[in-house]
Amino acid sequence: MGIKPYLIFILHDSRYAIAAESVSEIFLLPELTPVPEAPSDIVGLLNLHSAYVPVMHLDLRFGHKFDRCQITDSVIVVESQGLQVGMIVHRVETVNEIDDRYIQADLSYGRANIHQAFVQSIISLDDEMITLLNIDNLVRHPEALEDLVSAEANADRELLPGNFYEQYFTNASSNLKAALHQRAFNLKDATDKTAATKLISLAVVSIGGRYFALDLGVVREFTTIGRITTIPCCPEHIIGNINLRGEILTLVNICQSLNLTMAQENRAAKAVVVEVDEITAGIVVDEVFDVVDFSPQELKPVPVAMDSDASSYLKGVADYQNQTLNVIDLPKLLATGAMTVELTA
Repeated sequence: MGIKPYLIFILHDSRYAIAAESVSEIFLLPELTPVPEAPSDIVGLLNLHSAYVPVMHLDLRFGHKFDRCQITDSVIVVESQGLQVGMIVHRVETVNEIDDRYIQADLSYGRANIHQAFVQSIISLDDEMITLLNIDNLVRHPEALEDLVSAEANADRELLPGNFYEQYFTNASSNLKAALHQRAFNLKDATDKTAATKLISLAVVSIGGRYFALDLGVVREFTTIGRITTIPCCPEHIIGNINLRGEILTLVNICQSLNLTMAQENRAAKAVVVEVDEITAGIVVDEVFDVVDFSPQELKPVPVAMDSDASSYLKGVADYQNQTLNVIDLPKLLATGAMTVELTA
């Protein structure tokens, strides 16, 4: 038996998985450029690090009824048959290390609304069936896609991003178009930034209705919270324990340290699993939005006017989608006396 990492994502109300080793990048949906001669499931092209990448929508690939893209959609870039191809999904959920014994070869348990050729296996996890997709079969006609993304072909054709909104984002507001355009610009420009300086990778989350960021270096995974077992005689910020694939994980609410209103226990839905020194814990969050890179120059000092207690747990602030992103100093926050607790089963 072996254990391998799988990326789990959601399309409508169904959960799917792909081998994490096939994933090269994940980001929120940017502005795309439709190409008339592209296969019907290809929504458009994206200039990613100065190279064109075709982007398909899984609804179209599966033959589902397609309504429109959403600004909250994500793109998973996978590598298959020597190509990079983007897949639009509704939400990226987590990366799980899954033992082979949870993977079933019997495809009769698969989704009835997906062609069997797209299904590699079925993962039985936490009393739920997750469809493991066959990436190579999803990426059809690789030769046609190679022609589609070639520099020569795109030099000769007139690429009009406006057609993307007409076909896939009807009635898009000017603010929405500006946000998607900025996302595309950032992805195109990322190569030069990466070469110029060492970037800081941050996970963007919402806590108490505000944007915060956690250093990706201490983040092990993102997970959905299931059944919580309360721990008697613990401080208020210790919500309880959950069983994460056989590991007992303690959930911590850091709202109080950040001077935010403490969330009610029954609202806890997602957690960021972090490893700091010898502590492994689940930090409760409202939502996981993004993983982004910042240069050190983009991080600004914490404003003097901020609450002094909360600001002592911040490394700095940055601009993110026209809002202030507070970067949490998680090792300091977990080590302080107010948060110290034995985080073991």
